[in-house]
Amino acid sequence: MTTDGALSGRRVLELVDESGVYCGKLLGDLGADVIKIEPPGGDATRRIPPFRNDHDDADASLFFLYMNTSKRGITLDVTTAAGRELFERLAATADLVVETLPPGFLDECGLGYERLRALRPGIVLTSITGFGGTGPSRHFRSSDLVANALGGTMFVTGHEADPPVRLAGEQAHVVASACAAASSLIALYRSTLSGEGQHVDISVEEVVAAAAHVCGAGKWLDDGIIPTRGGTGLFASVPSGAYPCRDGFVYLMVNRPLHWQALAKWIHEVTGNTTVLEPRFEGPSSNRFHDRDLLDVFISEFTSALTVDEVYHEGQRRHVAFTPVNSVATVVDDPHLAARGYFVEVEHPGSGTLRYPGAPYRPAETPWRIARPAPGIGQHNDDIFGDELGLSPEARRALAGDGVI
Repeated sequence: MTTDGALSGRRVLELVDESGVYCGKLLGDLGADVIKIEPPGGDATRRIPPFRNDHDDADASLFFLYMNTSKRGITLDVTTAAGRELFERLAATADLVVETLPPGFLDECGLGYERLRALRPGIVLTSITGFGGTGPSRHFRSSDLVANALGGTMFVTGHEADPPVRLAGEQAHVVASACAAASSLIALYRSTLSGEGQHVDISVEEVVAAAAHVCGAGKWLDDGIIPTRGGTGLFASVPSGAYPCRDGFVYLMVNRPLHWQALAKWIHEVTGNTTVLEPRFEGPSSNRFHDRDLLDVFISEFTSALTVDEVYHEGQRRHVAFTPVNSVATVVDDPHLAARGYFVEVEHPGSGTLRYPGAPYRPAETPWRIARPAPGIGQHNDDIFGDELGLSPEARRALAGDGVI
């Protein structure tokens, strides 16, 4: 295995809000030189809670700290003439620009794809917006909540009698960022082969709708089922959901006919239930869809007689997909994650060490690693504007005084 990351030698410029910040993290942790560009004074994502030690300051947001690992940070106002000139000089050295600005904003600044391509023909510009860069909805405002609602996930999330609920975290933005990272790498690969760049257009709304196809239009097309809110269960997997044990909860998914047969046999062994063995429940999930409430009763009676560990480990032995419903505390202390070395420690100069979630994947021939902690506001201004672009200390002070950097 080489000591270089898969994207070592690649440079990425990042002009993003919370909807695209994970894209740059994915690329940076694979070795790319990601330069995070914030407005003078810092990015609004630095104020997203929760905060480390409950201190609401620009370097304490746990969201910001996690989402910006392995990046260098500068401040720059690209709406000014001097800021645009500096951005162009940086773009001439970059392989990829990732941005989440309103559609047309970079063009209005004179920094759109045509201008970037003139500076560097092979450059890739990846734009992440709520509704894409074209079409009648392109100027609509969006958010993670809006994307989950219109993308279909909120339509099937929660119990029918409860108020609407959103998915935890920023899952619409995370999946859109992951799609943007993958799409950017495809475009970079083509650029490497052909020398021609591309403008990648990512719609958060479209990504959510595509990712949720098993509980949206796809379920209707596949099985003629219109999904509704069904608690913790999934419409693509019947039975499924969170079930009570003597000391907690387990989550179950049954998809294949043999999985159901194994579960039904186990339920019969533990509870003596013979109805669960009836042939009408066998076959694909769609065969059990209209009996899911009855099956939930059978399964809850069965799991309630056992502990979480008993269901989890015996389920593994029987090839039934049970997993513990863990709290944050139990995830942090999970023996399997510990054995895999999943969590990593990152040193923050002046503020100690934090424990981070580790690699989302492990490439076979190149390492994944967090190269550095999230940058402070303008932490690398001197390195990039001074050492790399050659601006003198006096010039940098003047730019800072004018609010450019």
